[in-house]
Amino acid sequence: MATTETQLLEPKRIRKNKPKIRTAEHPLYDGEAILFRTPPSGNVWQFQMWIKEEQEYLRRSTRSKDLNEAIRVGRDLYLDTHSKLRSSEAVFPKSMREIADKFLEQKQAEVGINKSQGRWVTIRSQVKHLLEFIGEKTKITDIPQNKWELYYQFRRTSHPSVINATLKNETNTIRSFFRFAISRNFISYTKLPEFQSLPKESRKRQAFDVDEWKTIYTFMRSNQWMKNESGKVEEQRFFIRQFALILVNTGVRFGEARRLQWRNIKITQEKSSEENTERVVKISLDAEQTKNNKARIVIGRRGDVFDRLKKYSNYTKPNDFVFVDNDTGEQIVRDSYYKHWNYLVNATNINENRQESTFYCLRHTYATWRLYAHTDVFLLARNMGTSVKYIEDHYGQTKQELMVGHLTKLFDKDEAGQFLFD
Repeated sequence: MATTETQLLEPKRIRKNKPKIRTAEHPLYDGEAILFRTPPSGNVWQFQMWIKEEQEYLRRSTRSKDLNEAIRVGRDLYLDTHSKLRSSEAVFPKSMREIADKFLEQKQAEVGINKSQGRWVTIRSQVKHLLEFIGEKTKITDIPQNKWELYYQFRRTSHPSVINATLKNETNTIRSFFRFAISRNFISYTKLPEFQSLPKESRKRQAFDVDEWKTIYTFMRSNQWMKNESGKVEEQRFFIRQFALILVNTGVRFGEARRLQWRNIKITQEKSSEENTERVVKISLDAEQTKNNKARIVIGRRGDVFDRLKKYSNYTKPNDFVFVDNDTGEQIVRDSYYKHWNYLVNATNINENRQESTFYCLRHTYATWRLYAHTDVFLLARNMGTSVKYIEDHYGQTKQELMVGHLTKLFDKDEAGQFLFD
């Protein structure tokens, strides 16, 4: 049948769902709650109650067609709901995913106030582990209290190398997550997780010795590192080579170095001896660029590395990143650093006689060699953005006699002394 012009002009009718017909009702507690039946429910009695605090109806099935049994179930539901309201507990349980989104949103808002961007990234990673352990769709009210006894086992099964310090940091974030849920009345305070205590680990900081650093730096100057069929790989490895030099000569953290912008950098020419001068770098880190959210000034050697970077980089305006993708001006992604560093570690077999060889070892190398040179511990701690106690706890065990003897032997040869941090 042809469609007429009149039919085309007529508005389409909107079908409205017919309201469900209640075949029976029974009030509870003077009408504050109600039991009712509808044909679609198979005449099973349903419970309904208006929750003013959350502006939503609570509906539950009594799972019974018998009115007396339905009344008993309905009264229990009413009393349980009022008990939750009195204890400021949410009537409608939230899923772990829903709470995680709200929690991370709040933590993101704290960046630049009392948290650094790096800290937020860590929290996001820790929450990811939490969701994997509990399940994103799991209601927070459904987590059994003994569930937390299995958390360490879960983490070590998926990541066998995880250390106790990392697990302790994760449990602190999980407890913060649950305190957030408590503050939003999603759960009661009794649901706060309790974890087993972990023994403290004495983890020696893995600094590189002279020969190991020589191996790293020599490889970074070789064609095997610098020459590649991909121009992008060569570009990234150039930047990462300079990145390693900055870490080992200034002691800045991995994340702090990645966030460096040209406005943070000032180079001066300083006398290193009566005959020689040296390019010294002064790095002014803003609070949001540091791990502990405290601004600081870092003084270090090898200011000439920044001169080299500035000549190579396409992005050298004050707010441009020092370590960039030369095509986009964006930061070099973290995965690229680790990919190329792991290539170096495997190619040099440097891990053969070591527990670990990471970017962070360069910071430890800086601290160790500054102590060899008798740098004041207070000044060293301030330069590294840590405490004197941390320096003494992690680096103070080395025998002074060994350090002095090794240092003297090293600096008897100018060429070797220069090579250490060249």
